[in-house]
Amino acid sequence: MTENPQQPYGAPGQQQPYGNPAFAGQDQPGSKYGTSAYDSGAVGQPMAEPKKWGLLKTLTLVSFAAYVISGILGFFGLDEETIRTQLQDQMEAQGQAVSGEQLDQIVSAGVVGGMAFAIGNLVVAVVLYLVVFFGLRKAKNWARILGTVLAAVGALVTAYGLFGIGTMMDGNAALGIVSLILSIAYIVVNIVWIVIAFSKENNAYVASRA
Repeated sequence: MTENPQQPYGAPGQQQPYGNPAFAGQDQPGSKYGTSAYDSGAVGQPMAEPKKWGLLKTLTLVSFAAYVISGILGFFGLDEETIRTQLQDQMEAQGQAVSGEQLDQIVSAGVVGGMAFAIGNLVVAVVLYLVVFFGLRKAKNWARILGTVLAAVGALVTAYGLFGIGTMMDGNAALGIVSLILSIAYIVVNIVWIVIAFSKENNAYVASRA
């Protein structure tokens, strides 16, 4: 029997020595020069949110709560009688004579002005806190920077205000003690916020999303 001229490379089913020419020199379809195929999802992908970034968002809410509660307590500290007595003592110490009616007008105007100022500050603070929080939820670096500025300024202003905490205690000791505790807690939370914001994990997280 003669060989089948249609099978120059051997018997039917025999593996050809060079394999499939379409994949010659390749380990698998889609690869090149013996390397694995390129995976676009493995390069340039942002890292998963680290635990410290979640902690940063939690601390933002804690700082926000401490600030709002302190602001509300500040309204109760605006006691007209206490302010009147303190103002009268100060004016007498400076040798200034003022009638009771004039003193009442000064105190009333001061209380109204103080409440308006406190409410305005509270509204602005609420807006800024919300901007920072929702910015952090979207992993925005500008939110971290804005939060750092607010935390630093808030801690410094609150620390300075501690020198006048005695005035509130003179009018209402219990309210003064609560305000003192809240102020210290607020300062500590803000300092921790800044430290966590620029931790190694959060720096890497922000960089991966840049």
